[in-house]
Amino acid sequence: MFHGKRMARLMLISLLTILLIVPTAFANDQVSLVFNGQELKADLYVENGVSYISAASLAKLPGINLDQEGYVALRSFFENKGGKVDWNGDNNQITVSWREKQGEWTADELIVESTAKMQELNTYKMKGEATMKMNIAGPTTGEVPEIPDTTIYQEAVYQQKPLAMYMLQTVKLPLEDMELTEDEQALFEQGNMVTEMVLTENAIYQKTPPFDKWIVQDLAELGMTEKLSNMLQTTPQQSLEMMREFGMINVFGEDAVIDGKEYYTVKTYVDGETFKKVIDDMLGEFDLVNLISTTQELTETDKQLTEEEMAQVVEETQKLVKQMLANLDLNYYIDSLINKDTLLTEYMRIDLNMNFGLDETIVPEGPVNFGMIMKGEYQLFDFGTVVKLPDVSNAITQEEFLAEMKQMMEEMPVETTEQAE
Repeated sequence: MFHGKRMARLMLISLLTILLIVPTAFANDQVSLVFNGQELKADLYVENGVSYISAASLAKLPGINLDQEGYVALRSFFENKGGKVDWNGDNNQITVSWREKQGEWTADELIVESTAKMQELNTYKMKGEATMKMNIAGPTTGEVPEIPDTTIYQEAVYQQKPLAMYMLQTVKLPLEDMELTEDEQALFEQGNMVTEMVLTENAIYQKTPPFDKWIVQDLAELGMTEKLSNMLQTTPQQSLEMMREFGMINVFGEDAVIDGKEYYTVKTYVDGETFKKVIDDMLGEFDLVNLISTTQELTETDKQLTEEEMAQVVEETQKLVKQMLANLDLNYYIDSLINKDTLLTEYMRIDLNMNFGLDETIVPEGPVNFGMIMKGEYQLFDFGTVVKLPDVSNAITQEEFLAEMKQMMEEMPVETTEQAE
């Protein structure tokens, strides 16, 4: 039997792996579409010399609101919106340019230039909040605690070289909707769960309630050091290549004015299929054995697993991750507000909608569906100021933390059945 507790644990490991690091098909695979310089996987076909694209594919593009179904004549749709459409018969390729350029900048060039400016200043601060809704539905739902809607407040400081980041995150929990004991509620002051994280080139430090201690994890042990460094410390050209690699499509939105300052708006869409391929490639480089053992509190049974049994756990996790990615339906949008005078990105908005399902090969009791919606707004400011990190010199290792957890559990008084009632 695939117990709910075990399923929740494996799902947590798998989601953590993906975070640390809508299938679409061509109706005619001889036709390709390049949108604003980026190849776009879309459902389209050509009939009697006219190209048609599905309304579902169009609706995913940033800046397009489409309330219809079926297929749309591609050329007339974009030309009516001021875009340009070309056809290359030699390679059966359609090229669309729409909201790609404003003044001297293309949307891609502006994002790259803003990245370069921020790298020159090296540091910045960030603050903002996001709302997150999660749900798990299936025959084992009753075994998995209901996940309430939450609001997440974040404050952070970031330094590019040498890499340093500090983040303070406050999760507002609706305690009235959660079945918690008085002791559990006491862990969350006024319904807030506060966590802290420090990231350096070699390690990640975390502090979570109810422990007032920093816990350190060596990134090299997870095989993440090089990948993380490459992702966070990119050159402008690498930034453009990364946008292409992740299937990011940029268009200009309407200009904005905030506190008397004028901003360009660049709207970005992350292609789900391309994103899945990149994540799948990254997962192949992670040490899942170490990840499992250092991100989850091991039970006494876990600690006695043989190499063969641990290999089976890793195989199950890999199987789960593979199915999650295969069934992942991802829609991810980012709005970047770039100051017209400084070319610095000072505001960002995110809109993420993710869904995936697990079938009977993973959950024998029946299919389980997982969904998450996250929307947030953030401000970036104080560019070029000195970054100060908390003192983490007294951090303990994950192993030391687990030992303290075990001792604390052993020292807790055991409730009798009468007391429990």
